[in-house]
Amino acid sequence: MGKEDKMNSIIIKEQIYSLGAEVCGIADIDRFKNAPKGFNPSDIYPAAKSVIIFGKRFLKGVYESITNVPYTFVRNKLVERLDDISIHLSFLIEENGYKAIPIPSAEPYEYWDSNMKHGRGILSLKHAGELAGIGSIGKNTLLINEKYGNQLWLGGVITDAVLEQDPLSIKLCPDNCRICIEACPQFALNGITIDQMKCRKISASSIEGGGWILSCNICRKVCPFSYK
Repeated sequence: MGKEDKMNSIIIKEQIYSLGAEVCGIADIDRFKNAPKGFNPSDIYPAAKSVIIFGKRFLKGVYESITNVPYTFVRNKLVERLDDISIHLSFLIEENGYKAIPIPSAEPYEYWDSNMKHGRGILSLKHAGELAGIGSIGKNTLLINEKYGNQLWLGGVITDAVLEQDPLSIKLCPDNCRICIEACPQFALNGITIDQMKCRKISASSIEGGGWILSCNICRKVCPFSYK
């Protein structure tokens, strides 16, 4: 049995779903040709052939809570869960004769502009998710999925295995919708990108007793695709 027989898109997705992910998509490296220099999967791993992106949804109830502590708690646990999936999947891929690079679901940032308070992960998982067919990016810069709306947190793995890629998603955010742009208390959205400096001023806050919370998620909640 050759390497091609032991690792394919079906096996990858079965494993990811068995670990608790709700969505999964795969993109060939050629789809990333327009990625910013330094943030292409090939800049992370020159032998990259495929990028695997997967996600878990937020709980619906956290958006009805008066406090954002539950939302923050769920987000942090989703990061842990997705990182575990990426590590587990990477080991599976390497056990079958290929190489795999797990991508952190959140921090750390290697790129940071201190003046603009602007950070970038080594790979934009939401843009990779769009290229992997999971959804399309809306004006709030969040990935929108047909079933789960913008309520997904993402993880990913880069590999040198050649895998069948998924078709791209249709565009879901309507051209004439400005709900998130007008609802943002910091005027940080322009329909194309987000001003991280403005957003960060209120998006997270320290708690006097210790720790921090994600204190603003309005752009998620007001979107018509908050949940499908």
